[in-house]
Amino acid sequence: MTPTELFFDLVFVFVVTQVTHTIESHPGWDGLFKALLPLVIVWWMFSGFGWLTNAVRPDAPRVRLLLTLAMAGFFIMGLDVPYAFDPEGWAFPLAYLAVVAIHGLVYLTADAPSARQAILRNMPFNAAAGVLVLVAPHLPEAWGWACWGVAVPILYLSPFLGRIRGFIIEPHHFVERHALLLLVVLGESVVAIGIGAENADSHTVDAPLALGVALGIAVASGLWWVYFDGDESRADEEFEKATEQRRQTLAYYAFTGAHLVMIIGVVLVAAGITNAIHHFDNPAHRWWLGTGTAVFLLGHAAYRGLLGSGRITDRVVGAVCAAPLGTMSSIAGWLGLAATLSVLAVIASIDHRLATRTTYELARDSR
Repeated sequence: MTPTELFFDLVFVFVVTQVTHTIESHPGWDGLFKALLPLVIVWWMFSGFGWLTNAVRPDAPRVRLLLTLAMAGFFIMGLDVPYAFDPEGWAFPLAYLAVVAIHGLVYLTADAPSARQAILRNMPFNAAAGVLVLVAPHLPEAWGWACWGVAVPILYLSPFLGRIRGFIIEPHHFVERHALLLLVVLGESVVAIGIGAENADSHTVDAPLALGVALGIAVASGLWWVYFDGDESRADEEFEKATEQRRQTLAYYAFTGAHLVMIIGVVLVAAGITNAIHHFDNPAHRWWLGTGTAVFLLGHAAYRGLLGSGRITDRVVGAVCAAPLGTMSSIAGWLGLAATLSVLAVIASIDHRLATRTTYELARDSR
C-alpha cells in the first residue's frame, strides 16, 4: 500500500456517511433502495481503482493528479447521493462517468498489454451503466427504477460478458488494500456513535448516554474483531496459491462482491447504532442494527468460504441469531445494542479459543 492509495480511500468514508444519512432520513424501503443502489454503483468503480493500482503504480505525478481528480468525482457523487433519483441530481451520473473515463485512462498506461485490453473490454459496460443512471430521473418513475435495475447487473455481470481475464492481481496488495478499506468503512460505525450522541435528548453526557456510547463502541469493535482476527494473512496465503485465472475470479467474488455485502452491513449497523443511542431508553422502531450485523456476518462467511481462509459456521449461525435479536431495539435502544454485542462477542470468543488451541497444537507437534 502506498500513501496515495490510503489518501484516496478516505473519500469513500464520505460516500458511506452520506448513504447512512440518507437511510436515516428516509427509513422506508423506498429510502433504503435510493441509498443502497447509488452505493452499489459507487462501490463498483471504487473497487475498480483497487484493481487498477495492481497494474499501475500510483507514484508517478501524472497518475497522482488523475487519482486526485477521481477523488473529486467520488466526493461529488457522495454529495449527490440523496438526490441521485431526482432530475436535479445530474451531478451524480456525470461525476460517475468522469470517474469511468479517468479509470480507463490510467489503466491504459499499464505496462501489461493484457490489462489494457481487459479495461477496453470492460469500459463500455461501465459507461452504459452511467448513461442509464443519467437518463433514469427524466423518465416515468417505473422506467427510472428499471434503469437502475438494469445498470447494476450491467456492471456486476460485465466481467462474465467480457470474461474475467487479463487483469493484473498482486495477492498481498489486493488483500491489504481491501482490508484497510474495510477498516476505513468501519470508521463510519464509530462516527455514527457521535451522531447518535448529538441527537440524544441529553445535552450533556449523563449515565445513559455514556453507557450508550460504550455499547456502540463495543458493537463497532465487535465487527472489527470478527474480520481482523488473522483473516488477512490466511487470505493472503490462499490467494497466493491460486492460479492467475482463479485469482481474477476470487478477486471478483471475494473482494468486489463479498466486501460489498460487508460494507452494506456496516452501513446498516451504523444507522442502527445512531438510532439506538438516540432512543436509548425508548423503543427504536428500526431493524437496521440486527439485520446489518447479519448481512455483515454473511458477507464475511462468503469471503472466508471463497478463499478457504477460516470457519464459516459460526458466522452463519451468528447471522441467524443477530437479525431477530437486533429487533430488541423495538423495546429499548440499549437492549438492541446489548443483544447485538452478545452475538459478536460469542463469535470473537470462539475465534480466540480455537486460534489458541491451534497455536498450542502446532507448538506441541513441533517439539
